[in-house]
Amino acid sequence: AMNKLQTVLISGSLPLKLEIIKLDTISPALGEEFVENSLLAGLLALIGVSAVLLIRYRSLKIVTTVLITSLSELLMTLGFAALIRWNLDLASIAGLIAAMGTGVDDQIVILDELGKGEEKFINWKDRIKRAFGVIIASYLTLTAAMLPLWNAGAGLLRGFAVTTIVGITVGVLITRPAFASIVERIIKKE
Repeated sequence: AMNKLQTVLISGSLPLKLEIIKLDTISPALGEEFVENSLLAGLLALIGVSAVLLIRYRSLKIVTTVLITSLSELLMTLGFAALIRWNLDLASIAGLIAAMGTGVDDQIVILDELGKGEEKFINWKDRIKRAFGVIIASYLTLTAAMLPLWNAGAGLLRGFAVTTIVGITVGVLITRPAFASIVERIIKKE
């Protein structure tokens, strides 16, 4: 598709006159620097999130479970993108980050709901149901917000919408229930 577009643009076979206003070239060195900076930013975000979770929950097992769940969710989303042959652009990467942020937020909802000690009369299943009520409402709201972006800006934001929707769907259907089950066992043992 890119080669076809490039050919059309170079040959000038568009039905109207094309005026090039700006042309930018990104050197391979700049692209390499971008990748390095992105990886460094991701590592710093991981350290920051881990530190906040460790301070809040004071349990390395819980922090490790959150991180492993988030990584699993990311790998499943990337696997789905590969399966449908979705090319990841900058907008798609932003969507992955948004989905991972939502995932950590949902995991915190589950942790806080399961960790409530003052409500001893409420059993584990009711606590999980309440947590998932919040998670499903968040999921539906975010999905509804992403649908208009699907074709917004001539489809430039489609990658953001697709990867966000796929990422949060993987989370709600697979990783959140698995996380809730694992954390329930950890909390019961502590």
